Amino acid sequence: MPSTKALLYCAVNGIANNTNGIGRQTKTLLATLDRHHHQLAAHVGAFTPYLAVPEPGPATWNYDEADLMYARRVVEPLGGQVIPLPYDTSRPLWHPSTWRHLSAEAAQAAADLADRHEKVLAIGVDTPFAGLAHHAGARPGVEVLLALFSTARITERPHPDTGRLAWEKEAIAAANRHGAAWVADIGTFLSRHLKHEYGLDPARLRPWPSGLHLTAADLTPPAPTEAARIVRSLGIPTGLPVIAAIGRTDPTKGLDLLIEALAPLREKVHLAMVAVPTDDERATLLTEYRDRCAKLGLSATVIGHFDRAVPRALAAWPGTRALAVPSRGETLANVVFETGLWAQHDGAIVLAPNIDGFPEQITDGRNGLLYDPTVPGALTAGVQRALALTSEERAGLREAAHQRVTTERDAAEHLATLLASFWQPPPGTATTLPGHPATDARTPRSPAPPSTHHPLEATP
Repeated sequence: MPSTKALLYCAVNGIANNTNGIGRQTKTLLATLDRHHHQLAAHVGAFTPYLAVPEPGPATWNYDEADLMYARRVVEPLGGQVIPLPYDTSRPLWHPSTWRHLSAEAAQAAADLADRHEKVLAIGVDTPFAGLAHHAGARPGVEVLLALFSTARITERPHPDTGRLAWEKEAIAAANRHGAAWVADIGTFLSRHLKHEYGLDPARLRPWPSGLHLTAADLTPPAPTEAARIVRSLGIPTGLPVIAAIGRTDPTKGLDLLIEALAPLREKVHLAMVAVPTDDERATLLTEYRDRCAKLGLSATVIGHFDRAVPRALAAWPGTRALAVPSRGETLANVVFETGLWAQHDGAIVLAPNIDGFPEQITDGRNGLLYDPTVPGALTAGVQRALALTSEERAGLREAAHQRVTTERDAAEHLATLLASFWQPPPGTATTLPGHPATDARTPRSPAPPSTHHPLEATP
């Protein structure tokens, strides 16, 4: 007999590929379901998880069958499945006409699940599935949650794409109208942004903070010898303090800003930057970054491919003084949270601009450093400030960063709270997950696939 409740998670990334921070959020959900489904079910009642994804195959950006098999290994033993959503693969995925089609297909998948389950919660992840709000209330028992992790006004400032902007505005307006549609409260900045810039009714918000699967093996600090081996293998010199950075070759990530900011410090630091092209067009930026480093005379290692072990090693290596996140726009940067776990014993503190979601991740001088990007030279000054910290001061910042992440960013607890807000827990159910996380030492059933083929897993 199927459970009375179904969770339908609709995403374009993290199921058959893994190329950005949203993909990492999907992987976090899968790991949480794999390890904690029995606890979640005890908390909110039995439920079956399903994944909806644009029909996977060669047209999928960075398609990796290992990712798809992992997703299936997680949900199928729990009674669920991966649901492929057909679409015209000859047309661009990142376009409102494709999103409209995918949202309609996802809504139909939710309606089909309602034939088997009394209650269905359909989560539409980010812009491509924002159109799910238009279909809310079309089928009894189906509720919709839009989990927007960013907007065009954030990542494409100052000139957002008009088509994407209109799509997002339509989605928020639909969520305001329909009693069965809600919007995830991912973080303080984004929710405020949606209210002020898009007119979101605050009553439509449901708490679901961005989090991590805290017990994941790839979020533990590497052994010192392993970190040193990886750093040496990359050719990073050990005679200078290292300033690290990780991101896509996308202007919003601001890697070019960091290169310019380090020019006055060329004799004092080494830049270790992972800059991964997202497509052929962005590959030209990688060349530009390398050429600019050479022209400025920087001591720099610019890595154009991604292996998740690299940021993990850079963050934890004692020679790394700061991991800089110089984004022009950012809701919540995964790498800030991840660095708090990787560098708990040694290595980097995070340096970021005091814009968007960074102030809710970092309290300046307590668990990291912030700078004002509107002030000329502020990023350079921020790096100098990081270099001037004593070892004791760095240790205090790292300890506070680790404590803050483990206290505030437990994805399993967040999911339990979210599901309980839709599905009333059975009488007498504990308010927190039983035995979580310290007393639950079960080994996950489905080990994640190797990460060496996922070029942007830790990008902010």
